[in-house]
Amino acid sequence: MRLRSEELLKAERPFHARGSKVVRCEACLLPTQNCICKFKPEAGTDVAVLFLMYKGEYYKPTNTGRLIADVVKDNHAFLWKRTQPDEALLNLLGNDKYFPIVVFPHEYAAAERCIDSPPLNTGKTLLFIFLDGTWREAKKMYVKSRYLHDFPVLGVSMDVASDYLLRESTHDFQHCTAEVGISVLALAEQQQGAQTLAHYFSVFRREYLKGKPHLQHKLAFAESQVKENN
Repeated sequence: MRLRSEELLKAERPFHARGSKVVRCEACLLPTQNCICKFKPEAGTDVAVLFLMYKGEYYKPTNTGRLIADVVKDNHAFLWKRTQPDEALLNLLGNDKYFPIVVFPHEYAAAERCIDSPPLNTGKTLLFIFLDGTWREAKKMYVKSRYLHDFPVLGVSMDVASDYLLRESTHDFQHCTAEVGISVLALAEQQQGAQTLAHYFSVFRREYLKGKPHLQHKLAFAESQVKENN
């Protein structure tokens, strides 16, 4: 949300997209009648997260990276730049306090960099790097960001179809950022954080769908998930 505010201030013209006329809560970006701020959890966990965001992704109300940031207190977000990465980003990645891990499918990484679970005995804070954008944008970010290629790559395997329901995915097994975050927290033995994020995500999805008349056929499933995750 900090990154979003900064980019809005830099914008030379107002940002307009589908649903731009809707009166939204400035904190959670949902329509005011569907605000989820009262459900916002107390941030905790013993890990950190970094969102490398494709231009425009931080504007989207459907973006779920901010849900992870509401659960993981130590969170950072940067706009992805192909040729001139932010100096603060590079400093963060080089900070000896952290152990950076890229969360991305193994098929695009060198085999020697691929891991199936994060190391839990490094003596450092695990810093999970999420490439936040569409699938095509995320792949572009990884391939063209050489400064990421020396870090371990955690491939999160999910054998069930995504429950996101808010955007149409190119592939049945393409998951949103929050869903991946739940699995990453569980792998890092942050069980409380994973459970908190799962419930928070299900509440977000339910309230988002309430404001979409053309998606009401998905609402019953979303409501059932809130009950399961409670």
